[in-house]
Amino acid sequence: MPNPDGTPTAEEATAAAATAKEDKSLLDGGDIKPTPTQTPEEIATAKAATEAEDKRILETEDANLSAEDKEKKTVLVKAQEEKRLLEAKDEDLSAEDKTARAALIKARDDAAKAAVTKGAPEKYSDFIVPEGVEVNQPMLEEFKTTAKKHNLTQEAAQELIDLQVKHVQAISEGLLTTFNQVKTDWMKETVQELGTDYKKELVFAGRFIEQFGTPELRVFLNQTGTGNHKELVKCFVKAGKAISEDKFVDGKKKTGAKTDAELFYGDTMKEK
Repeated sequence: MPNPDGTPTAEEATAAAATAKEDKSLLDGGDIKPTPTQTPEEIATAKAATEAEDKRILETEDANLSAEDKEKKTVLVKAQEEKRLLEAKDEDLSAEDKTARAALIKARDDAAKAAVTKGAPEKYSDFIVPEGVEVNQPMLEEFKTTAKKHNLTQEAAQELIDLQVKHVQAISEGLLTTFNQVKTDWMKETVQELGTDYKKELVFAGRFIEQFGTPELRVFLNQTGTGNHKELVKCFVKAGKAISEDKFVDGKKKTGAKTDAELFYGDTMKEK
């Protein structure tokens, strides 16, 4: 369960950072990539595609529809009819339509009253949460106690769970988007600072990390995005140049020695 104020728990924040763990920082061979965002045009296109698909299903004879499309058509037709009955003016409805609308309104009212009358169960069943969502058991038990106190039905309590999960997921997605944007901004600033030959400069940073760093350091730099920050990168570049100047370079590649590409990009760039 998320925190009561809607903010992600420590575990959820960690998971959000881990989601981006495959993104490599500049210090581990990463490079600037455009941040994928859905434009208003793309949203409109997706909406139009959905509407076109619904129209296709509604206008196609049942004999020419798959079993899945037939089920969708039944739902669409029912939704259309209920919308028509509820939104139409009395003078535009036939006597039969008025009877159907009254029955529809009564069915909805009865369902709402039944939910209130039913009340809380003796013991709540397991609530349904989306796959991948971690449940905070102590907070879930506290929620059950509160739900029981207010006589919430299993269905009403589930609706509140769904709403809270939706709210927290939106917050988590926002945090992740912000986190990724910060990393991208740092990367752009660093590239601009190092100049057009930034990849050559980064080779020196790679040499320093190769000699003094650890695999765990690379993971940390990638996950936190600090491997893109210009001040840290410049420090590693400077350190790499310092240790390079201390060594005599004869221009010959020694057997088993790592190439600049391997130092920069890690083991993924070993020469075959």
